[in-house]
Amino acid sequence: YYMAAEGSLILTAAQINLTDGVLGASLHALNLPEILGVLVALVLGGMVKGIVSIGVPLVAMPILSQFLPIKQAVLLLSMPIILGNIPQALEGGEMLPTVRRIAAPLIGTVLGNIVGVTVLISLAPHRAQAAAGGLLMLAALLLLAAPKLTLSPALARPAGFVFGFGAAVMESIASVPGPLLAMYLIATGATGKAFTKQIAIILVVSILTLILTFSGGAHTSLTDIAISAAASVPVIIGIMLVRPLRDKLPPGAFRILVLLFVLAAAFQMIWKSHVL
Repeated sequence: YYMAAEGSLILTAAQINLTDGVLGASLHALNLPEILGVLVALVLGGMVKGIVSIGVPLVAMPILSQFLPIKQAVLLLSMPIILGNIPQALEGGEMLPTVRRIAAPLIGTVLGNIVGVTVLISLAPHRAQAAAGGLLMLAALLLLAAPKLTLSPALARPAGFVFGFGAAVMESIASVPGPLLAMYLIATGATGKAFTKQIAIILVVSILTLILTFSGGAHTSLTDIAISAAASVPVIIGIMLVRPLRDKLPPGAFRILVLLFVLAAAFQMIWKSHVL
């Protein structure tokens, strides 16, 4: 407490209880090597994103699952995804026309997250880990195969709802919505800055819905959100570390190696869950 010499103004420093919320409590229970493992996962995710733009969750999630339950790992990665996509979502203006263009996947995303979070909360921890591992394997296979679809204008809206819903379920359970969203946007002809802006808007809406759904069920707290926001720092450090190497490494070969790592790590998650 600090009291002013004149007057009766008292300033109190707000105290954050690190054990408040599911994420804070889980991190508080980790020992130092495990905390370092969480930080390494976030830095590695940032490094891979800095080189090939695959995204932090695809790489970080399999590692984080070794130290945290899947629900907590999804929460931890939520704010880095939002904070990383907000600048791209706002870039170039034209928000309202863009939102109208991607209204179908946005609606699917909101409903998909509500369903996905409900499923994640209801699953036993080992089954949640197995489900996340399976979805990670699916995401890596989709990116390796890189299927190229073409959607007619008549199919764009219903397909957008389905792809948005599926991506949100993958986001809620395994924190990897990117592959399905990328497939849909490419199939509708989005390229370059338009693609980047559209996927960023969908991801921001998706993660906000996920956080609100968790909060609505009293499964997260402001402390959890603050910790998740702080997790953006090691991700940014990872991106900065590889910036000098970004133009020296062959992105295609590095991308394949990363996805093979994700496949192996996802299989290990399923094996560790004992559902087999």
